[in-house]
Amino acid sequence: MKACPEIYASLKEGLRYRCQTEEIIKEMKISDSFRSHFIREILLPLVLVLLITFSAASFTVWWATSRSNASAEAQQQQIIKTSLSQSLEEMIIQHRSLSLWDPLARQLALTPKNTAWLNQNVGSWLSGMFGHQLVYILDANNQPVYRWENGKNVSATQFAHLQQPVMAMVQQLQIPRQSGSHHRDRVDFTLIDNRPAALAMGTVDGDNGQSSRFTLVSIKYLDSNYLESLAQRSLLKDLRYVDGNPDPNGANWLLTNKEGKPLGHLSWRPDAPGTQMLHVIGPLVLVVVLIITMICVVMIRRLWLSSLKLSQSLLQLSASEAQAQHLAFHDVLTGLPNRALVEDRLTQLLSKLIRNDEQVALLLLDLDRFKLVNDTYGHHAGDDLIIEVGHRLSHLVREKDSVGRLGGDEFVVIIDGVHSPRDIQQLCEKIIESLGRSFTLLGSETWIGVSIGVALAPQDATDRSEIMRKADIALYEAKSQGRGQYRVFEQVMDESVKTRQQVAADLRLALQTKRDLAVYYQPLMDISGQKVVGLEALMRWNHPVRGPVPPTEFIPLAEEMGLIIQIGEWVLREACRVSLAWPELTIAVNVSPLQFRASGFVERIKAIVKKEKTLPSRIELEITEGVLIEDEKEAQEIIKELRQAGFRIALDDFGTGYSSLNYLSHFPVDKIKIDRSFTQSLGMTENSVAIIESVVKLGQAMGLTVTAEGVETSSQMSALAEAGCNQLQGYLFSQAVPESQIVGLLAPRKAG
Repeated sequence: MKACPEIYASLKEGLRYRCQTEEIIKEMKISDSFRSHFIREILLPLVLVLLITFSAASFTVWWATSRSNASAEAQQQQIIKTSLSQSLEEMIIQHRSLSLWDPLARQLALTPKNTAWLNQNVGSWLSGMFGHQLVYILDANNQPVYRWENGKNVSATQFAHLQQPVMAMVQQLQIPRQSGSHHRDRVDFTLIDNRPAALAMGTVDGDNGQSSRFTLVSIKYLDSNYLESLAQRSLLKDLRYVDGNPDPNGANWLLTNKEGKPLGHLSWRPDAPGTQMLHVIGPLVLVVVLIITMICVVMIRRLWLSSLKLSQSLLQLSASEAQAQHLAFHDVLTGLPNRALVEDRLTQLLSKLIRNDEQVALLLLDLDRFKLVNDTYGHHAGDDLIIEVGHRLSHLVREKDSVGRLGGDEFVVIIDGVHSPRDIQQLCEKIIESLGRSFTLLGSETWIGVSIGVALAPQDATDRSEIMRKADIALYEAKSQGRGQYRVFEQVMDESVKTRQQVAADLRLALQTKRDLAVYYQPLMDISGQKVVGLEALMRWNHPVRGPVPPTEFIPLAEEMGLIIQIGEWVLREACRVSLAWPELTIAVNVSPLQFRASGFVERIKAIVKKEKTLPSRIELEITEGVLIEDEKEAQEIIKELRQAGFRIALDDFGTGYSSLNYLSHFPVDKIKIDRSFTQSLGMTENSVAIIESVVKLGQAMGLTVTAEGVETSSQMSALAEAGCNQLQGYLFSQAVPESQIVGLLAPRKAG
């Protein structure tokens, strides 16, 4: 608590706007209880009453509309039923006007029959007067002796399509009438050629009341004319016959015969008085609902504002105090505990270890490639990224554990009550996986990573400062091993750090005195392996105590210490001097990413070459993909300037990056050097030859020289020659040698 004023003052300086925003947010949080009470006691009951009222009104309108529509449809169905019955009764009456006519009976008794008379008095009568479309007269054997169809007399031989419905009704005619009359007739609906029709049939009787041997048959199809007439009489709209399933969008009546056999459906567009009523009263009801709702909203808003002002006045003092407390111990950007609170919690947990015999784990986290995000998207996007990282970390730990931000892109996680090292390993893996997923910044996806250093108490340390130092050592080890991973502190790491510090001091001294450091040269051979076409300048360090130190160890040290630019320029000066002695050879010089991105890099390179009085065309600058990744546009401009000055550009370690092929189309390079890992895989892994051949073809198609590194065996050399490589480099020909041995390196090959 004593540190609160100092911490608050430091946060306030330069972050005043952000603090004001945090104060507003804090006040809103303090008012949460009031809001909950207001919503629970006032708003929800009122909304519930409105919902019940509106729901009841809506249901009533819907019920009335549906009931009215259903009643109207039922009435129309009854009208259809009555109209169809009347239609059949009218048809049988029309039929009897002939079947009971004595002249017809006498005419049919004559042989031969007078067809002209039948046409005029039977066919024309039923067709023209009543619209019967088919008229047949059957003999005693139920075979047609006369046929009238569609307004004219036709041959009576075509009768097969009427056989089934006619014979079914003939059987019904054989049943005597209850009245005792000899005359028998029937009328019913049926299907003829899959078309609905009204079929009337009756015996032809004379005046004496005796039934003759003949039967009169007449048919009216339920076609469009029939249905239109029926619709006009029944006041129906769009009446039509539907074969099969009823029309789901209209009203339907199942057409059956007197035996109940279904013959299809009659469908029509039903009247909907309920819907029409709804169209009239619906807008009015909606307007009333909106007015009532607006009145309620205004009332609620006024009540809310009045209550809120009162609540804010009561809570203002406590909110201000809580805000000051929060700012003193929490990070302004993420709201996570800051360094002061983290150290306080860690101290408390370490003090309990003596009494509780528990373990505490301290995780230090450093985001990978965070600077690239800031440089690419800006600091606002970087702030958004930091906030999202804090959220993801908070979701991965238990409630009793602590997640804090130390500053910049550094986070800390404190785990209390560790039971097993495996628990910490699993947590680290979850953190790496979570932060390895993409982040969306300014509408674009970007990826970062995280390196984690872990220290455990009490085995590593019981003092707060000491355990943080050892966690930092483990973090450094994780970053030096390639980032995106975690390391648990081991005692050997502490010793390694001390050794590394001593080696770094020795390297600085060696560079100052120019002792123990030297530039060696490895030859680049033509594809035959007999001719040296170039040299690569390589730095070597022969430590006076430790002996030869590999470049993989001292080059990263030089980059960390800021010495890599001096080393790179020293190698370039030596390469320029050697190029004067062997002007026919190209001297390759490696360029560090830090050196490449340093301000004024192109000017310094040109100045060195000019001072050494050699030609830029004799110098080949080798850059790695890492140089191109961070700022593609700037890298393009630098490479363009170097090539305009006359330097050759080679892309080193080609194939190891995820987008190397893409760089060839964006950056004007002269050569690609296939990474030694591909060369070493020849004969060891499948498709290794195919991969190299593809790279060679790509390079040659773009007019580039292709060099293969790491050639150590004759079989590798043969495979690379068959693949079409232009140059070779490796221990098969020679290791890197000092300047004094270059003559011996060239002489035998010239002699050979």
